[in-house]
Amino acid sequence: MKAVLPRIRSIVGWVWKHTAAGIAVVLIVAALIIGYRIGRPAPEPVSEVAAEAHDHGQDTGQPRMYTCSMHPSVRLPDPKAKCPICFMDLIPVAADEGEGNELRVTMSEAAAALSRIETAPVGRFFPTAEVRLYGKVTYDETSVARLTAYFPGRIERLFVNYVGVPVSAGAHMAEVYSPELLAAFEELRQVSDAAGSSRSGSELLRSATRDTLTAAREKLRLFGLTAEQIESVEEGRFDSDRLPIYAPMGGVVTHLAVRKGDYVQTGAPIATIANLSRLWLDMQAYESQLPLLRWGQPVTFTVEAHPGEVFEGRISFIEPLVGAQTRTAAVRVAVENKERRLKPGMFASAVVRTRVAQNGAVVNDELAGRWISPMHPTVVRDGPGQCDICGMDLVSAESLGVVGDPSLVEEPLVIPRSAVLFTGTRSVVYVEMPETERPTYEGRAVVLGPRAGDFYIVRGGLNRGERVVVNGAFRIDSAMQIAAKPSMMTPGGGSGGDPHAGHGGMAAGAIPDMEERVNVPDSFVYALKPVYAAYLDAQEALAADDLGGFSQAAADLRTAIGFVEEAGLVGEPLGVWRRAAAKLRVESGMTDIERARARFEGMSEAIIVLQRRFGHRGSEEWYIAHCPMALDNKGADWLQRGEQVNNPYFGASMLRCGDIRESFEPIDGTAMNGPMEGHDHE
Repeated sequence: MKAVLPRIRSIVGWVWKHTAAGIAVVLIVAALIIGYRIGRPAPEPVSEVAAEAHDHGQDTGQPRMYTCSMHPSVRLPDPKAKCPICFMDLIPVAADEGEGNELRVTMSEAAAALSRIETAPVGRFFPTAEVRLYGKVTYDETSVARLTAYFPGRIERLFVNYVGVPVSAGAHMAEVYSPELLAAFEELRQVSDAAGSSRSGSELLRSATRDTLTAAREKLRLFGLTAEQIESVEEGRFDSDRLPIYAPMGGVVTHLAVRKGDYVQTGAPIATIANLSRLWLDMQAYESQLPLLRWGQPVTFTVEAHPGEVFEGRISFIEPLVGAQTRTAAVRVAVENKERRLKPGMFASAVVRTRVAQNGAVVNDELAGRWISPMHPTVVRDGPGQCDICGMDLVSAESLGVVGDPSLVEEPLVIPRSAVLFTGTRSVVYVEMPETERPTYEGRAVVLGPRAGDFYIVRGGLNRGERVVVNGAFRIDSAMQIAAKPSMMTPGGGSGGDPHAGHGGMAAGAIPDMEERVNVPDSFVYALKPVYAAYLDAQEALAADDLGGFSQAAADLRTAIGFVEEAGLVGEPLGVWRRAAAKLRVESGMTDIERARARFEGMSEAIIVLQRRFGHRGSEEWYIAHCPMALDNKGADWLQRGEQVNNPYFGASMLRCGDIRESFEPIDGTAMNGPMEGHDHE
């Protein structure tokens, strides 16, 4: 028993020794695990956006992309990265913005409603184009006669002695004394007497006498005498030494070249007579307007002398050549003036309305089956005959190419003018995608034909029945830019992480501030004169704290913009003008001068761009001034007439706050664009 106890004791000691080590190891591991669980940071909650990104990555196999809210062209897969341009935190790109068609953008119902997006279908019909022309009423040259001297002589008596007197055909104009004419009278009488006394002579003598008599009569006829006058001279009944001169036609004396006692030579002008019952309206048409004009088209016009009254005429001539300098062609309108209400020299504003086909040709069927005078298109008859004015035979309208057959012309695709966004050489529209869960729009570059009133003819890029956005297109374009997709101003879209892609790009509707001046038609630059004048009036009114004056100038500015013709502008200059015009139009009924001054900032931006791009005509030098304290210290520029600062943003409170930055001379002179000194505070 004693021998067994020590053995048991040794076995228990060995077990305890090895078991304690194992227990110690187990306790140490358990302590480490408990300490790690207690000391580790709490797990971050998984956001819905992250979960969506995880699901999106699983669905598409592509990493989630992140962008900058200020520079949407930035695209990076790392959510912890910073914007390489402004170093702002990145935000996840919405699923609708980062996938699908690059030319489409999807908006929520609420966003579409707030943007007031309206659409219209692409239609097929003949739109009516309206061509506006300006010109001056003048004489009908086919109804003007000039009275000249057929022989040398002295004006013994002048019955018509002032310009403007009306005369009738055959009326006495003057009496002329001419020794040469009296000699011709005596020659005729002697030859006539000789012819009467040579009846008994030889046949040769009688024949020679008859020929001499005929020559003497013809000489007087060429001197302008009538058959009755020649007969009275030959018979001896005309015994005066003065010869009366008669009016060749009825009308009004428009020019008088002689006075009583003047001696005139053969061919010298005496007077000019014009028949004012028919007049011409001479105008100039730009190249872009010529395809819409045809001979014989009806024209309506107004003159300042008779406000509210509309006169009518027909195109009688279109110049076959375009002027190398003006890029215009003369257009003449024949006008009936039976009541003499129109007078030569009056300025007229004319409108030509015509239906337009797919290829821009004029569709006109109102003269179908009618007969027209080639020289006087106002003479229109239902059948053949002669012209009442010139006696020419009437010809059918079809033979003159005046009438088009609508059945042979395809109706064009047409969209409203407001649907088109112009960006230099591109024209963009947004098309509403059908059968989508949320409002979806696709950008399309379209090929446009001529403008016809409030519509454009589409030659490519759209199909009939598609719906285009006519209101809110700029909002959609902004959404495309935010999504870094191709848009009106950024046709290339985003660049997937290029830190400079899109940086410095303009927002939709912004006006590029470019220094380079472009060549545009002189007529367009002249048409900008009232635009500049109205803006400068608005600037001076704000500087004088005159809200009423600003409102009147803003109304004048809207009117002046409406009269600016875009004909001759293409590409980028056309886009610059239209964006500037949009910023220059100020809403009416403004009752707060501070609001007017805030609105004036955009007007100034637009007018400065127009000045730099197109210049101005006239004799004044204009200046760009800058005030660093305007608009809550944001600073603002404006254009003004004089060199002395005339601050429109503060008015009398700080009228001289600012300095002159640039000056612009008229484009006829040498431009001077340089910094100028001068800063003053009052």
